[in-house]
Amino acid sequence: MKKMIIPILVLLLTIGLVGCGNGGETEDPVRRYEDIPTALTELANGSIDAVVADSPVVLEYMKNNPEANLECFGDDGFEKEYFGIAMRKEDNDLHDLVNQGLAKIKENGIYDKIFNKYFGDGADFTVPESDNRLGVTYNVASDMTYAPFEYINDAGEPEGFDIDLIQAIAAEMGFEVNLLNTNWDGIIPSLLGGTSDMAIAAMTITEERLESVAFSDEYFESTQYIAVKKGSGITKLDDLQGKVVGVQNGTTGDFAITGYFDSLK
Repeated sequence: MKKMIIPILVLLLTIGLVGCGNGGETEDPVRRYEDIPTALTELANGSIDAVVADSPVVLEYMKNNPEANLECFGDDGFEKEYFGIAMRKEDNDLHDLVNQGLAKIKENGIYDKIFNKYFGDGADFTVPESDNRLGVTYNVASDMTYAPFEYINDAGEPEGFDIDLIQAIAAEMGFEVNLLNTNWDGIIPSLLGGTSDMAIAAMTITEERLESVAFSDEYFESTQYIAVKKGSGITKLDDLQGKVVGVQNGTTGDFAITGYFDSLK
């Protein structure tokens, strides 16, 4: 019987019943993380070849972590994206309230001051407090791991472009907001389940998301950037073929690069 072991093993390997290494399966070129800073840290450590994420988030990480030795670039293969504030479809009065507030802060210059604070010359600006004349507080979900849009500052408080934006809308329209630090994957479920009333989290308006939630008017234009180690030789989207790319799970960066790799099959 011992003489049969080697021929049987060869046969099993041939027909794929016994794996070797990764079991004969091609490794998924997309590696998914809970947040982008973790993905970018893995890139800096050499564990992956690139990261695809919203351009402001990549630029913010690079600014705060020059020792990571990263560079980034866009690609015409990525479409422009537009962020919106998510709400339940049936909350029509809230939709109108938020859109009116967004329009007003764009008209009176507050939006520009907030934008300049995070993406311009950095001039400080403090959003006025709401007088809550409507006597209502809305729970707002946000994944606070996504600087410069939403993050926890050194004082342990929520901060960022999105945070200032929703607070400015609240002040303009006379309501309060209760910010809920919510894992990205749980944001839409929190809306649908009633834990939150709104979500502001650098969330791109997509057809798929519109099937379950409604969005405010767009408030920010973005695109995906590719981050790589300096000297990697990766300079365009097509250079990612055969590479391992990090993304935040369930984001448009995930969808974009997954769709790209799927198109190559």
